[in-house]
Amino acid sequence: MTKFGSHEDSVQQWMSIPTNSVQREGTVRDVLELMKGKQITSVPVVDPQGLVIGIVTQRDLASVVLSTDQLLDSDYPHYEDCLWAVDLIQRRLGSDKVTEVMSESVASIEPGRSMWEAAKQMTELGIHHLAVTKNGKLLGMLSSSDFMRLVASMG
Repeated sequence: MTKFGSHEDSVQQWMSIPTNSVQREGTVRDVLELMKGKQITSVPVVDPQGLVIGIVTQRDLASVVLSTDQLLDSDYPHYEDCLWAVDLIQRRLGSDKVTEVMSESVASIEPGRSMWEAAKQMTELGIHHLAVTKNGKLLGMLSSSDFMRLVASMG
């Protein structure tokens, strides 16, 4: 039986790999397709060397949707011509670059750290995902659901 509080479990044992990520040139559509296809709630953004430069979460995407919705609700001078709305939706929810919607501040942890430390960090920051990195390079992701797997293994 695993003892969560004993610092026996390392992040490396519970992180999700392979990690699904997108390059800086990726689009919001790429992120949405990854999230839907892989049933994940965050996608790290990496540079060509695999260094983490950002993260797109469901919260980030919700902000894009809400800001787009607010624009659609505004009194647009030519509201009868709704092609602008279609263009706006396609642009905001499809072809925008991930760099326009990602959070540049990415919380990370090294693979040898304990799950206890990871839980504390996530709780203090109020987040659900940690990038697992070594020297800035993405190795995996740790999410709230990984903690659920850990707790379930204790039974």
